Amino acid sequence: MRDRSTRGLPADDRTADPDELVSSTEAARVLGYSRPEKLPQTLLAEADVTERRDDGTVKRRLWRRRTLWRYADRAMATGNTIIAGRPAVDRAGLAALTGVTLATVDRWIAESSSNGFPSVQERRWYYIDEIRQWHTERQAEQRTRLSVVDHSGDPDELVTKEQAARIVGYAKGDHLDNSPLFAALRERNDPKDNVALPSGRSRLRWPRRVVWEVADARTGRRGRPAGASAATRVIDRSGDPDELVGAAEATRVLGYRHPSGLPRGVLDRADVPLSPGTSRKWRRSTLWAIADESTKA
Repeated sequence: MRDRSTRGLPADDRTADPDELVSSTEAARVLGYSRPEKLPQTLLAEADVTERRDDGTVKRRLWRRRTLWRYADRAMATGNTIIAGRPAVDRAGLAALTGVTLATVDRWIAESSSNGFPSVQERRWYYIDEIRQWHTERQAEQRTRLSVVDHSGDPDELVTKEQAARIVGYAKGDHLDNSPLFAALRERNDPKDNVALPSGRSRLRWPRRVVWEVADARTGRRGRPAGASAATRVIDRSGDPDELVGAAEATRVLGYRHPSGLPRGVLDRADVPLSPGTSRKWRRSTLWAIADESTKA
């Protein structure tokens, strides 16, 4: 006998007109794929409008947003099962287990011949114990590739961005730009440590020990994981605390890159829950409270 449970994957933004027709580019964004070419054949077959050239080849496909949402609920639901007494997950379950996007999972699977990714079972399932072992070994290997941190010097000495870059093994300060390291440093910056410049801007500074702590917390994973901690995200606390906002704004407020990155705990605490006629909405104060709780965890 096989036990199986599923739940909808929070991989889509349901704040727009459900009958709006959108292109493959928007469909990829809504469903969390890196680019339109990554859209699965099963979704292409469900296009609401297929425009063809004179020679019969496809010119473009269009989907209603409700079609994309229905596809996410059905084909991208997180599945769990038991095979021969061993727990297993499907692609979406695998993404939730490892904290990455579906696009990353698809890349792992496509490159399995070279990266050692575990074999699929019964066409769609992967053993959890094999996934965990593979992922742990992969992270350990990635950590060995990280730049070497210079732990010398006074831990309380204040250093600039340029100095912080050299401490973590980078040649220039701008090499930190758009990196999880710099996002974490900005999150932990104390305004009292900064220096006011004649231009009115501030030169950011941190104690060396803060730079060491942020660098030592690196995992070696490229980019920001779907469930990134508050230590690597910048929280926007501006605005009316009682204003209700949708998934796109909640994503921005909490510092995630895409609505697909919103954890299940955030979705479950929406002040206006998801229903057939209503999209999820949160008060800004609720989002700030969630951010504060994740920082303390």
